[in-house]
Amino acid sequence: MSWDIDILMKLEKAKAVVKPREEKRTIFEAFVFRICANWQILVEELFINCLGKDTSMYKKYTGFDVPKHIPRDTCKAILLGTGYWDFKSVSDIKRQAKRILLPGCNPFKEIENIQEKKIDEFHAIRNYLAHYSDASWRALKKIYQNEYGFNKFIEPGRFLLANEKKANIPRMGVYINNFTDTADTMAKFLGIEVEERK
Repeated sequence: MSWDIDILMKLEKAKAVVKPREEKRTIFEAFVFRICANWQILVEELFINCLGKDTSMYKKYTGFDVPKHIPRDTCKAILLGTGYWDFKSVSDIKRQAKRILLPGCNPFKEIENIQEKKIDEFHAIRNYLAHYSDASWRALKKIYQNEYGFNKFIEPGRFLLANEKKANIPRMGVYINNFTDTADTMAKFLGIEVEERK
């Protein structure tokens, strides 16, 4: 995601190859899917790796008699089966993690409320771009009204490219920074050294 933000910030400042704002907005919208996919991959990988440390909670929740420590591929088979996980929100991730991961192996419980809120906002943008349905439009419009005080609907590209005054970067950068900060929060809980970013 750090690479994504670098590319998008270069694009936002570009004056030659991609100059028109409308083209920049379209590219920002396209990156929404990439960022959400990276988040989904991270969540799945963490679930798999953390379950492998200790299956005690999973055993208690499901009643299945599985060994305490199982290989990564077995964890993956248990969690993903023949499909994929479709998380509706961060609270959904936290709920599922609480059911099957021991507290000491559950980095998802460390996600702060403000981080959760921003991730859920970003997924509302993704849902609108994926479906253009009335329901996704209403959900995004509600976020615009409640969180940003906007009375009219704004297309996501324009919203994401607009500068966030407090951070002095486009809103897309604020969202990506939130994803990386959330990943850092979970990494620290797991004892993983976090690289300092500029």
